[in-house]
Amino acid sequence: MVYYVEYVFAENLIIDFILLFVTGKLLKRVIVYKRLLASSAIGALYVVLVAYIGRDFMTYFIVKVSVSVLMIMVAFDSRGILTNIRVIICFYMTSLIMAGIITAMYYMNYDRLTVNAIIIALFAGYVGLHFFFGEVRSRNEKSNYMRSVIVSFADKTKVLNAFIDTGNELSDPMTGKPVIVVNIECLRSILGEELCGRILNMYAGNEGLEVLLSEFSSYNLRIIRYNTISSKGERMVTITPDKVEVRKDSNHILNTDAVIGIYPGKISRKEDYDALLFNKILKWEMEQNNEPDKFC
Repeated sequence: MVYYVEYVFAENLIIDFILLFVTGKLLKRVIVYKRLLASSAIGALYVVLVAYIGRDFMTYFIVKVSVSVLMIMVAFDSRGILTNIRVIICFYMTSLIMAGIITAMYYMNYDRLTVNAIIIALFAGYVGLHFFFGEVRSRNEKSNYMRSVIVSFADKTKVLNAFIDTGNELSDPMTGKPVIVVNIECLRSILGEELCGRILNMYAGNEGLEVLLSEFSSYNLRIIRYNTISSKGERMVTITPDKVEVRKDSNHILNTDAVIGIYPGKISRKEDYDALLFNKILKWEMEQNNEPDKFC
């Protein structure tokens, strides 16, 4: 069978261009078509040289990786070793998945590979990779907003998994302290079964607010009102802890002055956190990180 150089070059140029384009889209890199075209030409030229010159050293692993690195550096303005490694890994993942789908389509079409099959394979590969990287990115972003909150009441302590809700601007109108919204089930060990039951009865409308506050005055319970998108004038029982400690990790610990808003339902549907932190916490953490700079 005769292979024409221009066909081999054009075929690999198009395939490399698509793979680089998909890689850039998945990693949300700036797409410059001239750079992608130049990078694709390097990859296509390498294939032509391997096919028609056929030197053994040209198929060595180190040579293939070097060509890939050169293609990535030409295609994207990536700075830093880790960034380039990330792009290269994504490029290889895209290539392997696309090749696997095209191979599967080849055997499903009785050893025939049509243009429609290639288009379907490329589309399916892009959708699958887009979903995968989107899920990974979503999990990473979510993990950046997760904190451990240690709440202390007298001699009792409770550790909560909290999520920073940037839309949570709830505060106590009397003191101005921000509110950490916590699922009531997580506070049973601190508040006790009787108080938790009475609070749930109050939310259900089976118990008067004044009776609850007077009978449990030692807990310094308060009621705050707030509005949501769907309703107005909602009520929430709050309690003031002795100490609230917010931990991002072992090196980032923030002592904050806040009140606990007792919520009768689940905070998260997936139950991966049981408290909502307020948006000010991000500003306070940033100020804490910048404090050493004041003395430099």
